[in-house]
Amino acid sequence: MTVRLRAHHLLCLLTYVGKGYSPAFTANYDKVVKRLGDGEAVLIVSGPDDICTPMLVEPEPHCLGEGAAERDGLAAGPSGPATGSCWMPPAWRRCARRFPPA
Repeated sequence: MTVRLRAHHLLCLLTYVGKGYSPAFTANYDKVVKRLGDGEAVLIVSGPDDICTPMLVEPEPHCLGEGAAERDGLAAGPSGPATGSCWMPPAWRRCARRFPPA
């Protein structure tokens, strides 16, 4: 399988510690982190991704807001991960080594 991630969630993964979120969001995020740790490929998507899934049932999902899309643009920047690009496990591990957890 492939983990679908929006650009700014690549940065969020670096500081995620499982606190300050709803229990459903945290449980899902933990599953995504495990999938990444198990070596699944990453597909960069535009809009809601696998991390957003529990939020999409809310009346006004944060993941559909302008702010989230703006953060995606800032995270991708002119030389960042392009929507539709796929990172296979070796590239993902190289990226993780460049940006170790805080």
